[in-house]
Amino acid sequence: MFASAVILAGGKSSRMKTNKAMLNLHGTTMLQLVIDRLRPAFNEILIISNEPDQYKYLGLPVYCDIFPNRGPLAGIHAGLQNITTNRAFLVACDMPFVNTHLANELLLELDHYQVAVPRQGKFLQPLHAAYRKDCLPMIEQCLQTERPKITSFYDSARVKYFDFDEHPEYDWDTIFFNVNTPEDFQVAQAMDLKEILHR
Repeated sequence: MFASAVILAGGKSSRMKTNKAMLNLHGTTMLQLVIDRLRPAFNEILIISNEPDQYKYLGLPVYCDIFPNRGPLAGIHAGLQNITTNRAFLVACDMPFVNTHLANELLLELDHYQVAVPRQGKFLQPLHAAYRKDCLPMIEQCLQTERPKITSFYDSARVKYFDFDEHPEYDWDTIFFNVNTPEDFQVAQAMDLKEILHR
């Protein structure tokens, strides 16, 4: 499948008090863990950050938000604006246990939908989701009208909600484990990385 991967590394990390992307987890940075997980599945990997100099050493394209200070929706916008394909899998840098099998399933849904997002009950995971490039006008409208919530444009798009209740092969709590706090980081350090990444 010809698709791109976009890593959002532009969060303020206010609860962690440091750059989460560069935290050392299991002998490497969280960002590098995500890159290493994505690299076999994607020919194109982009990083979105408003501090691009921090990531030049990785040798990957790094782009800044076109709409600054608008949160992760602006990161999704910048990613879709700069991919060379028509579809992208987007993931946050603080989700080190990204699952590429799930990513590919979500991307396949873009044959018929503009967004494919995991859902469990009322909970969504829009930062481990797939988006088509033709979402850009809808996203831009939300950003221009000060509606920066990621899901603000979902009502205007064709969205596939990928229900985890129908996919017991995927572990919601592990795949979407989000390192937001020092306590989360301690939990991530104690997790069996090799076992997780071979699922």
